[in-house]
Amino acid sequence: MSPIARTVLCGWVLFAPIAWSDVPPGGTNATIYSNSTAEFDTIITTSVSQQVNTFQVELKARMQGGAYLFDKTYNVAYSDPTVQAAITQAQSQLASAGAASFTGPTQLSSTQSQVSSTTSTVETGRQTLVTTTVTTYVGPQTIIVGDQGVCQTNPVTTAVTCSLPGALLTLAPGQMDIDVMARSNVTINTTATTTNTILTSQVYELDGIPAATPPPTPAPPSLILALAGLAGAGLYAARNRLRRES
Repeated sequence: MSPIARTVLCGWVLFAPIAWSDVPPGGTNATIYSNSTAEFDTIITTSVSQQVNTFQVELKARMQGGAYLFDKTYNVAYSDPTVQAAITQAQSQLASAGAASFTGPTQLSSTQSQVSSTTSTVETGRQTLVTTTVTTYVGPQTIIVGDQGVCQTNPVTTAVTCSLPGALLTLAPGQMDIDVMARSNVTINTTATTTNTILTSQVYELDGIPAATPPPTPAPPSLILALAGLAGAGLYAARNRLRRES
């Protein structure tokens, strides 16, 4: 046997126990390959608030101190043409009841209250960055490979949960798997709009003022003088009669 052959043979004999020691009894040193995919989403939300104003106007009309002759409510602002037309209608009704002039409409009350609050979220854009990681697993163990869907990381426990189960791969003792993970890191931008609906309720009153009662017409001075003359003549005649009788 040549010296080179003896050297190779001795080397193989020396290292064989080491090679055999990496494979447990009943195991295999086969290497397999797998591919996995997963998506990790990061959502960035911008909050926006807006207000929607609604109105309720009650218009009341009456003669001063009397019962209300007109009382209607409108779901619009006071400046709306509907309310302005109602004011004209109420004035006409008061005029028919004897009003010669009007005061108001005078605002009796004004209150605001929140009717509802709703939030809607809309996606405004997204960016995706794909990274590839190669991981080597050696059996015995069971690993998850394949499509794992969308995954989320618990910020407290750092545990990862995915929407798809993937596939279970069981490695025998000494068996090796080289897994290539394609991870899609997705940044999603959203806008959350909160809409607050505010109701403004107002009450207005219109008063009708009746025409003033005219004062009694004074007697003209000539009539007063005539009456005074007649009274004087009567007294004079009565005086003369008394003298003749005495």
